[in-house]
Amino acid sequence: MKDTGIAPQLSTSGGANTHRFKSFRQRIDAIEINVARRIERDLDEPDEHGSYFAEAVSKWNELNCTKDYTEFLHRVRAYHQSLAQVLYHKDDIVCILEDYLSLDHELALEPMLDLVTTLARDLQEEVLPYYERLVRKIMPLIKSNTPEIVEAASNALAYLFKYLSKSLVDDLRPTFSLISPLLGVERQQSGVRRFAAESLSFLIRKLRGDALQKFVEHVIHALVECPAEQLVGFRDGIALLFFECMRSVKSQLHSRASGMLVALLRELYKEEYSGTRLESNDVYVLVVEVLKLCLHHADREAAEQLWSVLLDQFDAQARAVSEAEAV
Repeated sequence: MKDTGIAPQLSTSGGANTHRFKSFRQRIDAIEINVARRIERDLDEPDEHGSYFAEAVSKWNELNCTKDYTEFLHRVRAYHQSLAQVLYHKDDIVCILEDYLSLDHELALEPMLDLVTTLARDLQEEVLPYYERLVRKIMPLIKSNTPEIVEAASNALAYLFKYLSKSLVDDLRPTFSLISPLLGVERQQSGVRRFAAESLSFLIRKLRGDALQKFVEHVIHALVECPAEQLVGFRDGIALLFFECMRSVKSQLHSRASGMLVALLRELYKEEYSGTRLESNDVYVLVVEVLKLCLHHADREAAEQLWSVLLDQFDAQARAVSEAEAV
């Protein structure tokens, strides 16, 4: 039977028809990546000498009996009996995982992606030398035509960011540059841009003060330098990124929303006015798109904080211009 990309799903809407079909697009749209609200994992805390990676291998022994996973298990068997073994053989484990993190091993990808995140929990900062290699192996999987793989890869990326957050937030610019192809530097489906934005937003919310401003400045510079043929897609991806940082649940905005908007406006004010229409300025269009996304999401009360920031910033900018002209 030909695979049409349409899978049956249980209907929760009531009525006599208990099953309905969801298209690939509907299934992709239903995926939500949010590690901040999904802290619990389905693994028990290991004992003093135990390992998250070893616990996960044990779990998947029962859940995945494919040829690829069995082969992987044979290769890694001597390296994961204890946390000490995992730490000592980390080079070998990462190399073996890399071999299976591809669509050539599709049936074993879900356990492989889960094992990447559990290995990061075990190694903590010691996984940093392998961080870029692992992210580059995960990124192509987010573009898969299989929704389950898309979700597993997106979650793996998000949890990798979460477990390494203390080290990564010191300077998020390399991480942004690393995943910028998923945000639109390269042609992507809208779902891929959304997953990348949701994954990275968890880290960006941790930035404060100068660190936040430097990050926003780096993002704006990347936007300005983007090739014209990919500019619109990349700008949409960046708008989604900042929107995901600013939104919260139930039509509310995150506590970091005001600070994020101020940082964006400061970069906008750096732009030199060339006498052309504002709509032709990429930074202006980006800020407008971010505001549109926020205002469509937020209720009236939540949106008031954005209006307050805009009015305060406009007043401050007007005073600065007046004082400069008076000199």
